[in-house]
Amino acid sequence: MSVEKAGRPALTLLWRAFLLHAAVAGAFGLLTIFWGQPSVHVMSVAGGLYFLGLAAAVYFTEQSLLLEGAIPAWLTRTVPVFLAIAGLLNLWVHADQVFAQAGALALILMGLVYLIIWFRNHGAYIAARDFLLIGIVTTLTGVLLPLFRPLGAHALLGVAGGGAVISAVVLALAALSYRHDAREVPGPVTHAKPVN
Repeated sequence: MSVEKAGRPALTLLWRAFLLHAAVAGAFGLLTIFWGQPSVHVMSVAGGLYFLGLAAAVYFTEQSLLLEGAIPAWLTRTVPVFLAIAGLLNLWVHADQVFAQAGALALILMGLVYLIIWFRNHGAYIAARDFLLIGIVTTLTGVLLPLFRPLGAHALLGVAGGGAVISAVVLALAALSYRHDAREVPGPVTHAKPVN
């Protein structure tokens, strides 16, 4: 959908959801960069909070997509639920295997759904290209996580954090762009009813 056809409420919800996603991913990415020797407990708690934050961001993103008809209703809430489950599992069970496998499943599912959104809407929806980029990055991150499990918490956080940093940069730029566009797009015209 073009900028001219996109409604202000949908664009506003989209840029806020993208900004939330960027903030969550950026905070997690910075943690993975600056924490030199993280333990399994640090990885699990940080990863659990990261997946829960992603669940909220993806939920709000999907709500903006529903307003524009850019995602089928049956597909919404699937990814946030899996991300929330992965987050809770990591907060409950502190183990490399849980982080790698639960995180991989949730991230691959998220990436594939974002790629489906791009495929259904490329050339027609304002944010399709962003969904393509994030879909690729998230899917690759999910695929790589189990491969790095034998290397321990530091390597797992490095892989997840690398994908998070890339996502944060892409989505922060997109959010700022759509915030500007939302100000430019005229809102729906409402007519007051005449008083009898």
